[in-house]
Amino acid sequence: MAEVNVESVEIDLQPLEDSTTTNFSDNEQIPVEHINFEFEQVNKLHGVYRHFTVFNDTHLYQSIKIKHQRKYKFRIDLAYLDPRPFRIRVKAWKWLYLSLALLGLDAALIFSGWLDTFSLSFFGAFTAITVVAIMCLLAFFYYSHDKVFFRTQYGKIRLVELINKNPDNAGFRSFVNKFIMQIKKSKTAKGLNQNKLLARELRELRRLKDETIIPTGSYEKAKQLIFKHKAFNAADQ
Repeated sequence: MAEVNVESVEIDLQPLEDSTTTNFSDNEQIPVEHINFEFEQVNKLHGVYRHFTVFNDTHLYQSIKIKHQRKYKFRIDLAYLDPRPFRIRVKAWKWLYLSLALLGLDAALIFSGWLDTFSLSFFGAFTAITVVAIMCLLAFFYYSHDKVFFRTQYGKIRLVELINKNPDNAGFRSFVNKFIMQIKKSKTAKGLNQNKLLARELRELRRLKDETIIPTGSYEKAKQLIFKHKAFNAADQ
C-alpha cells in the first residue's frame, strides 16, 4: 500500500456546508440490480459514520454522516478510480510535544522542592499545568488519524476515504482487497481506451461537482490535469 503526501488537487470527504439535510442529486439514479458487498465504519471519537455499498459490479454508494455536519451520500463509477490504495498517517505532534513540555515543567516544580512548602498558589499552578498537559495529550490522540483512500485515475481527486483497520484489521483488509478487484473488473467490463477514460472521468467529476460533493476549485484543478494529459486531445467527448 503506497504512502503519499496529499496533493492540492485531492480533497477530503468533508461536507461543503453545515446542514442536517441529506444531499443526493444523482440525476441518473442507477437502479440497484444486485449488491456485491457492503462495508461499515464507525468512529465514535470523531462522530463519523460511513457506509459503503458496491453494487451492479461497477458502482459504489457512499453514505456519510459526520457529527454536527450535514449527512450526505453519492454514487461513484468504479471504472474511474485508481485501483491503488494510498495511506495517510497524520500525527498531531505539536499537541504531544506541548503535553510533554508541560509535564516536564511539573517535574521541574517537584524536583525544585517548591511543592514541599505546601503553598496553595504553587499547588494550584501544579494542578493547572497537569490538567492542561492531559488535555493536550487527549488532543494529540483526537487529531491524529490513519486513513486509506482511493482517488480518481487521472484527476487525482480523493473520493473514497477509509479509517485504517476499522472495525478490525482482518475485516478492513478483506474489504480493501475486494474493492481493488472490483475496480479492476469495472475497468475491464467497460473496455474503454485511455482517451475515452479521460473524457468519461471528467464527466463523472463534473457530475460530482454539480452535486457539491467536490468543491469547484478542486474540480478545476483536476480538469487541468486531465486536459494536460497527452491522450485527452484524442478523446471522443
